[in-house]
Formats: sequence, structure tokens, C-alpha cells
Amino acid sequence: MMNRRLAVRHLTLVAGAAALLPGCLSQSHDEQTASYPLKHLVLSARQEKLLAEVCETLIPRTATPGAKDLGLHLYVLKMLDDCTPPKDQQTFVAGLGQLDAAATRQLGQSFEASTAAQRTALLQRLDQQPAQFSEALGAFYRAARQLAIDGYTGSKYFMTKQVVYELVPGRYDGYFPVSKVNLAVPHHGQS
Repeated sequence: MMNRRLAVRHLTLVAGAAALLPGCLSQSHDEQTASYPLKHLVLSARQEKLLAEVCETLIPRTATPGAKDLGLHLYVLKMLDDCTPPKDQQTFVAGLGQLDAAATRQLGQSFEASTAAQRTALLQRLDQQPAQFSEALGAFYRAARQLAIDGYTGSKYFMTKQVVYELVPGRYDGYFPVSKVNLAVPHHGQS
């Protein structure tokens, strides 16, 4: 005969194990889906991380926040998922998948394992010599670059810290130096 406390303890342990077990048995890290909920795109966690590295290479952290700090890869994914035709989405994902192979050929290692200078050089080659790469990889790079730039220039950080907006008509500057004023105003009828 089992007492109630022991039964409750066993039940709690079994319930806890049942709750944790699916997480422990889930897919490997490379096969996990992206952390951002997408409706149309299917990306793995590894692909999302690779996209974050590409965005960080395009807009690195300096004295100002970089792409990772601002979550620009999530902006890129959201724009692709919501505003891009399915064919372009497929091309983007295919190009993203080809990036590591191109990095391995060009740099001798994966994009993520490369240094910042090597990553920058690879992306510059993609930009300046697109014929050396597949069409999908070129399309991926162009879309990622444009969306990362759009995300950066539309970010709260950029709009509040870099470009401070002033309401129209702007401030009045009463001390504007005028070196020469032409007071001669032509009258109607005179030439």
C-alpha cells in the first residue's frame, strides 16, 4: 500500500520528466527551427545564426551598435516572410544554404569560422564579382544587404541617436551671416 505523499511525489516526478523529455529528445541544434516565428519561410537555427553573422559583417559593431545588437537578421527574416514573393523566398534560402560552401571554397573554412576580415572580403567579392558565384547566392546577398540597411536606417537607434528628427519647419536661426544683400527689386514694366 502506497501513502498519499509518496504517490504525489512520484506523480510530480513523472509529470516533470514528461514535460522535460520532449525538449531533451528534440532535434539536434543544427536541425532546430529558427527562433523567430515565420509563416512562409522554413529556416533552421543554424541558418538563422548564419544570417545574423552576414548582417553583422555588413553592419559591424563599432562605437555604434552592430546588426546583432539591433536584431537586424530578425528584421530581414520578417520582411522576407511578409513582403517577398515565394519564389524570391526560395532563392534567398537557397543562396543562404550556398554561402558556407562558397566560404569553404574561397576561404578554406565556413563563414562562421572565418575572421571578420575574411568575411568582409568574401562579401565584397560577392558584391563586385557576382559572376563568380551562383545566381541564388548573389540574389541572397543583394536581398540580405538591402534589407539589413533598411532595418538599420529604420531602427529606433538610428532614428533617435544618429538622425535626430526636427519638426517642420525646423528651428529659427536668427544669426545667419549675410555678406551681401541685393535690395534692387525689379518693378513690373521695367526691364
